This record gives sequence, C-alpha cells and structure tokens, in this order.
Amino acid sequence: MAPKDMATTLTARVRGVRSIEIEMADPERAADFYSRVWNLHEVARDGGSIYFRGTGRHHHILAIHPATHGAALRRVVFDAADQAAVDRLFDQTRARATRCEEPHALRTPGGGYGFGFVDPHLCNLAVVCGAADHADSADAKDRPRKIAHVNLNTPDVKATAQFLIDALGFTLIDETAALWFMHCDSTDHSSMVIGPAKLPTLNHVAFEMPDLDSTMRGAGRMRDSGYPIEWGVGRHGAGNNVFAYFAGPEEFPLEYTGEVLQIDHSYTPNGPEYWKWPPGRLDQWGVTPPHTARWKRIQDMVLFAPDAWRL
Repeated sequence: MAPKDMATTLTARVRGVRSIEIEMADPERAADFYSRVWNLHEVARDGGSIYFRGTGRHHHILAIHPATHGAALRRVVFDAADQAAVDRLFDQTRARATRCEEPHALRTPGGGYGFGFVDPHLCNLAVVCGAADHADSADAKDRPRKIAHVNLNTPDVKATAQFLIDALGFTLIDETAALWFMHCDSTDHSSMVIGPAKLPTLNHVAFEMPDLDSTMRGAGRMRDSGYPIEWGVGRHGAGNNVFAYFAGPEEFPLEYTGEVLQIDHSYTPNGPEYWKWPPGRLDQWGVTPPHTARWKRIQDMVLFAPDAWRL
C-alpha cells in the first residue's frame, strides 16, 4: 500500500510523543542509568515512580515505575496543543479504541489534562496537554532533547496505522519493506514507526540528540559505561536520521538519534522500492556492521503492561 492511499477525515492532530512510561524490576538501578549514563535530568518522584526531562520543554520525557510483571512499556503519551484539542482527539478516539477514559485533570508530576486509552491491538496510549513544561530548552552537546519516535511492533500494521490516522491525526509519510513511518502535526519526519510482529510489543524508543556529534558522544559514553553499540553508528534512509542502538537496563531497547529530517507539505512520500538498499547495505553510509544477535532478540521482547492504561 502506498502512503497516499491512507486517508482520514480528522479534525485534530497530536504534535508528537510527549513521553514514555516504563516499568522496571529495579527502578533505582534504571534511574541511575538514565541520569548518569543516558544523561537525562531527574525532575520528580512520586509513589516509587521517577520522572526525567531532556533539554526540551516537556516537563518529563521518561517515567520509570516499579514493575509488577518485569520490564514493560506502560504507555506512550502524545502531546496535544490545548484542552480543546484533547477533547476533539477524545471524540475521534473513543469509538475506535478498545478502552478509553474521559479526559480529566492529571495529578501526576507535571499535571496537565488528558486521557488514556487502548488501541485495537492492546497498545496503551495517552494524550496530554497543559503540563507544567519548562521555559528553558537550550541544547546541550551530549544530552537528549526529547523522544524522537517510538517504534512499535503490531500483528496488523495496516490496522494500527489506520487507527493512528483516524484517532490521532497521523499520516503515513514513508513506507519501507519493513516499516511504516507516521507523521503528525510537527515538522519532524516521523514520530511513530510501525513494524510487523506476532504480538504488540516495543521495538525501541529513540531519544533525539542535537546532531551527529552529540549522537557520537552519547554512544561513546554508553560504551565507556559498559553498554556496547548493538547497531550503528549509521544514517537511515527514511527520516535521514543518524542512529546508534543499545540495550539499556533490563535490556530495554534504546536509540540515540539526531539530525531528523524536517519536512513540510511539499514533502513527497515514498514506498518500499524507493528505500531499497543495494545488497549488503543496511543504511546510507554502508560502513556500520549488521545488528547484533542481542539487538534482534530484544526488538520484540518488551510487552505493554497489562491493566495500566488509565492516566
């Protein structure tokens, strides 16, 4: 299916991924990693949960919760412009979601207004606006700005993409042989990526660095701290972003990425044939080794936390 074939009659659009929430068997060990090695800044603690910001405006981009079922992805939280946008997105979502709660004021760190829901393939998602975001947003040469994208695995790529389009206002911006890239109300090429798998799981979470140099600095810091590069450093085709992939604490799949392609309405989406590499090449540069066996193993290992979809 070509990108132009996916259509919707949307009235509201999310603006990208605001944060992710994860569950860890050892939250304190994970918190030490995300602060000391991954280079985020802790901004709040609440009931055993720990919240971290990047250099961007969002109050937090990562929340770590104590695990009840081992390492898990609790939810992906999308950003909305204002309360009216949240209400319109709720109207678009409630009839299409498996479960959906009414929008309400949030009492978790950062506050805001939003709602949680479950998509037809049991992925926990949420939409939030009005959080206590930060006024300072200057780049640092070796710190993540924000969540660049979340790559989810799904048993039905087409149906998952159509849900993101109809409920949240995404568009299918590019399609490779393996992945669909979803664009929202932003200049970033994509903020959600979808690939096929037997179960709804996490492929990886990408944290945006300011540029190639920052990505390399982060990769070096990871190696110095005992976290080898599982794939990279390289440059993707769709999105044109540089990348380096790692297994974080409890083998949570992570990416440092930078120089994400910025697009506008003049961008022409492309299908799999356009993004096909010559034999033996896995990225634009063609100098990085293939994925490690470990990376291939953990790309569909992390499940969504059950019964944890309400905000």
